[in-house]
Amino acid sequence: MDMIFKKPILSLILLVTSILPSSVALAKVLQLTPTLKNIAGYYQHPQVKELYLQMKISGNKLKQIRDWDGRELLLDPKSETEFSSPNGDYNLHFLKDGNNEISAVKIGQELWVKVAGYRPEKMPGLTVAQVSALLNEKAEKLVAAINANTDKRLVDYVNNNFSKKLKSTTQGDFLSRAKAAYRSTAGVKFDKRLYFNANALFAEYQYASADLNNVLEFSLKLDQKGKIKLYNSRVTYSQDPIKKLNTEQELIGDLDQTLKHLSQKDVFSGAVLFAKGDRVLYEYSTGLAIKKDGIKNNIDTKFNIGSINKMFTAVGVMQLVEQGKLNLNDPLSKFLDSTWIPTALADQIKVSQLLNHTAGVGDFFSEKMQAAPLSQFRTLEGYKPFVKLTKLEFEPGTSWSYSNSGMLLLGLIIEKVSGQNYFDYVKEHIYKIAGMESSAMRTFGGKEPGEPVEAQENKYLSNQAMGYIPTIDNTYILASSPIYTIGSAAGGGYSTVGDLHKFGIALLSGQLLSDSSRLKMFKDELGIGYGYGFQLSGSPKLEVVGHSGGAPGVNAVSYYFPETGYMIVVLSNYDRGAADLGEYMLNQVKSIVK
Repeated sequence: MDMIFKKPILSLILLVTSILPSSVALAKVLQLTPTLKNIAGYYQHPQVKELYLQMKISGNKLKQIRDWDGRELLLDPKSETEFSSPNGDYNLHFLKDGNNEISAVKIGQELWVKVAGYRPEKMPGLTVAQVSALLNEKAEKLVAAINANTDKRLVDYVNNNFSKKLKSTTQGDFLSRAKAAYRSTAGVKFDKRLYFNANALFAEYQYASADLNNVLEFSLKLDQKGKIKLYNSRVTYSQDPIKKLNTEQELIGDLDQTLKHLSQKDVFSGAVLFAKGDRVLYEYSTGLAIKKDGIKNNIDTKFNIGSINKMFTAVGVMQLVEQGKLNLNDPLSKFLDSTWIPTALADQIKVSQLLNHTAGVGDFFSEKMQAAPLSQFRTLEGYKPFVKLTKLEFEPGTSWSYSNSGMLLLGLIIEKVSGQNYFDYVKEHIYKIAGMESSAMRTFGGKEPGEPVEAQENKYLSNQAMGYIPTIDNTYILASSPIYTIGSAAGGGYSTVGDLHKFGIALLSGQLLSDSSRLKMFKDELGIGYGYGFQLSGSPKLEVVGHSGGAPGVNAVSYYFPETGYMIVVLSNYDRGAADLGEYMLNQVKSIVK
């Protein structure tokens, strides 16, 4: 069956691509026993029927050839039926049928079945140069259709270039992914061809964003009629800034031009702030806060910030640690009774493990939660039915899994230790100290279960942006599940770019916490880019701390550079409206820091 590769298949492709053949020879050439001779042939993927692997014995190795792109891999024998890559992270185990014949090969959890009589497709009469030119032409037309960002151009491309099977099974998925690629990159231009195999009628390409620092990578495989039979794509970040800048002024000029381009293309709606210490270097706002009324975003517009306020929860916990009211090694059972989590489990969980997402308590978001009335979540107690659990996902401290439930439990600990409502605590001990006068945990508006979506538009206060989700036909729908963004210890609430700048100033200047507490929060103990309630990136010489937030119609990033004092805040009321722009700004700031 023709289809766009799904994630498990892409993972396999990337894994196999990353393994290089070994140059270490065995002591002797494999003896071609009947079993080894019988291994030779083609094996079909269990789900994606267009994918085949060819197996053959080559000297003292097993040679695996991917039929879809022609890449080869040499594997060492462990026995007559077991083979492994030189580093041991890719293993094959061949299986026999009742007649003692090789019938399948097991790769991980997938069973590829041997298919007698299969032969790869060929395109007769074309030279290598002609196959290359045909693939390049289809790649250029594909990118032109993506950059046009219209349904008609994309549908025309599908109709003119996809095989009949691929067209019938993947058109909707292709359109959605193509539109998403445009929204992430704002359009792309040719960078390089990554790989080409004429015999496999296959090529991989990389096209770079014209404005940002991400790239669109995609692969095309043709059938013998010259139609696309397999297609796969992804958007990923470039490791280096695409523009070499030397000064703040160059960066600001480039940022202003970039934001105007993104605004014109309607791929960004929101507000941006770039600062150094308490000095604002650049501000920008664009798009509509409420589309039906034509109300524009401005630099003081309040946006839902999603998980950004996990930083506030972490700061609150560390403040109480500094006051000696709790310890990072305290068990959860010291603060919460068994109506939340059985005592035997809560005894195993430390406060520090809740902060760095290693407690194994999972996530409270669910369909049942979405159906609950918003009034239930006026206090953290209302989350109990959705946080309560009877077993842990893993033994605390042995693994990592991003956990909203863990942060919610930290909010309850703050309430228990401080004697204050969580929301009042954050308002008094964080917002007030930092001067964040436009921030609050409680979100205005929101659709109650059974209420028309449009009803929420009339609930929003002045200068607060509503969240919008782009559709594949370039229109927008309201984000109708405020349960994802209502304020709690795990996320939600609203703020402005100016207030998050003030938070950064207070955080880095010692107004909120001591230097020693900040060092604990900003330490990447797990080596995965996460500390205590803060996402971490950069290098030891150029540390970056902060957090991102996302939900339907909500996207936000807030980055702080402790050594230089640079600060980046991007808030958007579009899905993924801030992530790609924030990553671009992050890389550009890194380029000017000497």
